[in-house]
Amino acid sequence: MNRRYLMRILSLFDGISVAQVALEKAGITYNEYFASEINKDSITVTKDNYPNTVHIGDVTKIDKSIISNLGKIDLLVGGSPCQGISRSKNGRLNLDDPRSKLFFEYVRIRDWIIKNNNPDVKFLLENVKPNKETLEIMNEHMGCEATEIDSVLVSAQRRKRLYWTNIYFGDLPEDKGIKIKDIVYDNTYKVFQDERIENTKTFTKNYVKWDISGKGYGSQQDRAYYLDGTMCTIPKQQTESKTSIYLGGDKYRRSHPIEIERMQNLPDNYTSIIKSPNKRMGLCGDGWTADVVAHMFKGLKVK
Repeated sequence: MNRRYLMRILSLFDGISVAQVALEKAGITYNEYFASEINKDSITVTKDNYPNTVHIGDVTKIDKSIISNLGKIDLLVGGSPCQGISRSKNGRLNLDDPRSKLFFEYVRIRDWIIKNNNPDVKFLLENVKPNKETLEIMNEHMGCEATEIDSVLVSAQRRKRLYWTNIYFGDLPEDKGIKIKDIVYDNTYKVFQDERIENTKTFTKNYVKWDISGKGYGSQQDRAYYLDGTMCTIPKQQTESKTSIYLGGDKYRRSHPIEIERMQNLPDNYTSIIKSPNKRMGLCGDGWTADVVAHMFKGLKVK
């Protein structure tokens, strides 16, 4: 099978470097991988799995002198912070949010590369789906319309994300029909029972929910997902309490960090250098679903 050999890749908001996992899965080889990331735990995970990664610091401090010294960039990837544009957030500021306006840093660097470094650079940007007005602004700045892909096609979690790219990858990934039961690592992990749950629980399409506090509704921590179903989008915060699994009867359990890694198509123990299970899972939730990105990266191969 023919491949395109990429000399240099630049990843902005690199996180735990799921892009490198996806490149491997897609059979794409590369010489140098430069990463912009400021979270220490994310950098630690990346260095543990890909020790040759060259970290170049804060994206806001990357100027033309830094990019010029990297050499010709063949592929630019990134997933700018989504907190300000997520429709699940009340009172969101959209692209005026100091985190989400980092989208413009990606655009700034992408445009500079096209003009001064490599006019044929391939690019990929991932983010959540914003409101219509914000989406139009993002499409305009990216110069292309976003494609929506739900990770449930290749994973046991429902995770709809938008991808802006000039990589032609054809159809959406094939639906593998993966369920939580297919990625189970340990069904005895942190099993719990609570009589208060049994007194208030109800069954919905995707999960069991309960209302111990008497608020009249259950928050994301007050639910457990069916083994023969799919998980919610893996969250970044309080991941362990928000990804519980229903075992049947009056038994429930927490998801194991390895199961959360599998829901993002990561190798088992990819984040194991981080000792806190909740931090490990949160780092996964802050990343990409590797097989979705690998599907797009396969468009880099020579036909």
